Amino acid sequence: MVSLKRKAASQSDHRGSKKRVPVAADPYIDQSDDEEDDGSEAAESEADSLHEADFVEENEDVDMIDGDAEEPGSEEDDEEEKSIPGQPRKKSADKLYKAPTNEEIQQLKETSDLFNSNLFKLQIDELMKEVQVNHNKTAPLEKALHKLKEIIDSMDEIPEGSVSGSTSKLASAGIAIPFPHPPPPADAQYKFAFKKPSKIFIVGSYLLKTVAKNPRGSNVDIAVQMPESLFQDKDNVNYRYFYKRAYYLAVLAMQLRKRREELNVSLEFEAFDGDRRRPVLVLKSGGDGSETDFGKLGFYIRLFPIIPVNLFLPTRLAPSRNNVRPNFVSSTAPTTSDPPATPRYNAAILHDTTLVPNLNVLHHHVTTCAGFRDAVVLAKVWLTQRGFGKWPGSFNGFLFAMIMGYLLRTSDKNGVRRLANSFSSYQLFKVTMEFLATHDFDAQPIFMTENGKPLEEAEFSKEAFAKHYDVVIVGPSGKVNLASAMSRGMLDELQHEAKISMRMLNDVGHDHFDSLFLKSVDVLHLRYDNVARIATRPKTSPTYTTTASLDFPSHYLFLQSKVPKILKRALTNRASLVTARMDPLPAWPVDESPATYLSAGIAIYVCLILDPENSIRVVEHGPPPEDTTAADAFRALWGEKSELRRFKDGSILESVVFDCDGTLDERALIVGRMVEYLLGRHFGVGKEGMTYWAGQFNRFIRAPGIDVSALSYQMVMEAFAGFTKQLRGLDGLPLGVTTVIPCAEGLRYSSVFIPQPRPSDERLKGGYRPLIEPLDVVIEFESSGRWPDDLDAIAQMKLAFYIRIAELITKQAPGTRAIVSKDDGGYIDVTPSTGFTFRCRIHHDREELLHERRVAKETELATKDTLLVAQKQYIRRFHHLPHHSIRLQNLCLRHPFLPYAIRLLKRWVGAHMLSTQIPAEMLELIAAKVFLDAAPYNEPHSPYIGFVRALELIRSWDWEKDALVVGIDQDEKGGVAEDKEAVADAAAGSKSGAMRVVTEKDTVGTWWAEQKPSWMVVHRLVALAKAALSHLNEAFQSGLEKGLAKIFLTPAKGYDVVLHLHPHKCPRFRQSLTYDADCLPKVASKYKNLVSAKDRELVLLTEFDPVQKYLAELEAAFGSCATFFHDRYGGTAIALVWNRKAVMSSTWKVGQPFNATPVMPATSKKSDKRTKQTWGVAPNFTAMAAEMERLGTGLVYGVDIHIVGLE
Repeated sequence: MVSLKRKAASQSDHRGSKKRVPVAADPYIDQSDDEEDDGSEAAESEADSLHEADFVEENEDVDMIDGDAEEPGSEEDDEEEKSIPGQPRKKSADKLYKAPTNEEIQQLKETSDLFNSNLFKLQIDELMKEVQVNHNKTAPLEKALHKLKEIIDSMDEIPEGSVSGSTSKLASAGIAIPFPHPPPPADAQYKFAFKKPSKIFIVGSYLLKTVAKNPRGSNVDIAVQMPESLFQDKDNVNYRYFYKRAYYLAVLAMQLRKRREELNVSLEFEAFDGDRRRPVLVLKSGGDGSETDFGKLGFYIRLFPIIPVNLFLPTRLAPSRNNVRPNFVSSTAPTTSDPPATPRYNAAILHDTTLVPNLNVLHHHVTTCAGFRDAVVLAKVWLTQRGFGKWPGSFNGFLFAMIMGYLLRTSDKNGVRRLANSFSSYQLFKVTMEFLATHDFDAQPIFMTENGKPLEEAEFSKEAFAKHYDVVIVGPSGKVNLASAMSRGMLDELQHEAKISMRMLNDVGHDHFDSLFLKSVDVLHLRYDNVARIATRPKTSPTYTTTASLDFPSHYLFLQSKVPKILKRALTNRASLVTARMDPLPAWPVDESPATYLSAGIAIYVCLILDPENSIRVVEHGPPPEDTTAADAFRALWGEKSELRRFKDGSILESVVFDCDGTLDERALIVGRMVEYLLGRHFGVGKEGMTYWAGQFNRFIRAPGIDVSALSYQMVMEAFAGFTKQLRGLDGLPLGVTTVIPCAEGLRYSSVFIPQPRPSDERLKGGYRPLIEPLDVVIEFESSGRWPDDLDAIAQMKLAFYIRIAELITKQAPGTRAIVSKDDGGYIDVTPSTGFTFRCRIHHDREELLHERRVAKETELATKDTLLVAQKQYIRRFHHLPHHSIRLQNLCLRHPFLPYAIRLLKRWVGAHMLSTQIPAEMLELIAAKVFLDAAPYNEPHSPYIGFVRALELIRSWDWEKDALVVGIDQDEKGGVAEDKEAVADAAAGSKSGAMRVVTEKDTVGTWWAEQKPSWMVVHRLVALAKAALSHLNEAFQSGLEKGLAKIFLTPAKGYDVVLHLHPHKCPRFRQSLTYDADCLPKVASKYKNLVSAKDRELVLLTEFDPVQKYLAELEAAFGSCATFFHDRYGGTAIALVWNRKAVMSSTWKVGQPFNATPVMPATSKKSDKRTKQTWGVAPNFTAMAAEMERLGTGLVYGVDIHIVGLE
């Protein structure tokens, strides 16, 4: 066995080296940490010029810095044994049996202990190979950096000039200075000048080799240190530093543009981290194919102007200090001796002093901890997939690396070191993730000083930072808050995502690699339960005052920071997460004015993840009036909404009440009403400028033509409970009823429309004729040995029981209606006084064995097929359906918003005429999947989010390769009772069904999808889901919710034949999305004692659905050569697509499966003297369509034929 080479930073799973080769000094790093010069000649020389090695990578030194130097004994002489003179050479075959090295044993042990499976480790290894940059192929970038350094070193100086003069000179050169808001006054007394940088550094991830490939491109950061002579003592006040910084950056852009022939790059300004006070210059390759063309590498260069650490006295920029005077922002602002603090402004200046010192800290960890580099790359992948680092002020890879370094240097409260240099990259990542998920940042702010404690100076104390910042992560200097721009809502979101990821990392039974690192979860309408989109900046805001604008020059940044705090305070435990996001400012050309959030049309998204139990609370309880301080704060928060109320327990409290009809879908909108009110009261955001995404789809699960008397499932479930009690209490049955199992969709909370009781007689007399659908139940009696041992005899015995039940229940429960039928195996329809009709079927457990025996005895194939169909129908009706219904009912009770997801999904599938092709039970399982296995998201806690995620699941799942495993058999703790991995393995070996949805009991996915859907239907379903999500994303981004109905409109193209039905002959037409009352006939009779023929027909249609019967006849007659489509929920059309393989021209034969017509003889010459004529047949589509129309006489009023590619 060949010994493994140890790479200290190039593999994804590392161990610390016991012996290391001394590391050479890194030519990129300023070892003085950018402190003041000590007067030495070496320091002066370093300040005057930048060594060539700072831009040209020396392979030997860099390799040693990266940890590529090998340990003794790990060179190639260990890989191939050297022969020793005087001794026989060993056979090469002995290498095959060489004992494993200590390193290999350690690898195997860590694979077992840390990764829990070999697969997870291999997946991480492959991921690292894909996302890491091969620095051996970055020669064009290195040459471009070298050329850039030469150009900057040779830049011309510009003498001092006034603000207006300097601005006009650059404007004449085609450069617009990226001044922040407010711009400098034209008569400012300070001057602008330019001198070439005193120092230049490569900083950031490129130098540390922690770059992770990104779809948006990877950056190389260059820090150019502006000379101290350009600044004055008080330039920290009133934006003077930022104005000079912007001018310096503009001059760099002008000089680079002049020398474009030396380095062909395009130039743009970009607001770093969304802060226009700190623009950077972005250089992108011009793509000229020269030796400095680095465009194909996926990199771009950013220039950061920085300043020395002690340019400004640190205490002037302490969190409690003010550096923006109110009269500078507003001429009407009063002059005060104690202006408010500007902590974010102060930190923005200090951040320009930390780039090099922070780089030195990270470089130390990269060189001393072998797994540090790969752990940072892994973290960046995780952060990118969750959108962190993309929007202003968010957590990023730099902060993750700094916190990981902090954990390497410090110990917890018990004195235990959390991380060690010997940890692998996966250990470093996981422990840091756990720290982020569980650390209390309020009680224990992070200080990255040597002792992990704040400085002794009062202005840099823990209290000073905590008072002025939402999140405190102080850098190694103890004076700069690295998270100064991060809001509390962003930290809450980070911890929320970290907790979800830790649950996945600790779940040793399942593979969550895709959810952790491969799947992008940065789609707002899939990630959050409710989202408020603020499209326009409010004209007036009670809270955005002159004082607020001192530290928040942008109203948008102010809203992003403050809105989550107000909402979190008001919503209390209704929401587990409240955060605000917005897209970053786009980069702008150097010859244009800076972009603003308003001019760029950027919207603010207030995102909420709700608590399912507390979010639907109608009353918000406040403090008692005796607590005057808390009561005043509550009234200030809620304004006129707040009122004193006495409650049943005798308490008198300040409270806010949000009245609604009591249904779950209306109570789920209470949080939205609260958010709308609070945004208007505190921030001036009106309803016209905001779109709140929560209940947009509720109207699609309401039948527009149905009178609603039952607002929820409570009425039908109470009726079922009463009916069950009646059956069990019947006196006179030969056997007692032991079990009544609900099997109908309406009894497991999954029917599209809430079941309604039978209309009153008065309403029926008024012409209201809705379809009354019975609710299926299964009755089981106590065991008895007197049942016959023949299926036909059992059927007759069941019929006798039905008759007896009808006699007893109508007698013992007055007002109950009972009808016995022999159709479909026999049943009894019972309508108690509650108005709901229950269709009861009796189950005898011996029937299953009798079916098996009858099928086994039969030898005639045709008869055996018929018996098999009867057996499958029995198993489905009395085994599969009861099992599924009970499990799904329990799931719906455990997850209150699951029924809404199921109902919307069924409605959407039906609207696209696929409800006859995809079993309802399969759709229920798909919707349940997003609740039972929500990773990488949180469980849906609003009506619409479950539906949208179900669409995403349909779109993204690989139905051709993988079976969808849904664990519906759960124990009381919510865990899957059986091993889902074993279920998936069993399903993988099955080829049944085009859309395999399996459970613990149905391990091959044949319960519901043995024949349907076909691959054609599955591909159409996936395409429709993709189109629906695309349209929804457009509506979400634009805020236009009026066009959502398009998601439920199916395209008319693609069907060969469309049969149009009379709406008034379709009993479900009242459920249609296109319901029109004018399409229904008026049935009111002129004489009250007479019933018209039309009314008698409509009365019949209340209990009979001719559309379903007609569809069944079409399937029986043409099912072998066509696929039929229909919307079960009110559709007035039946469409079909011919089976191209079954319907094609061929020679005539007996038993032709389609109506055929002879075709012209085809002549084929085999010789000059002899020809042979062959007659064939072709499908007669017109005749078949006419036959379909004839079968639907009185129901079909028109036929459209669109046959493509079959003539």
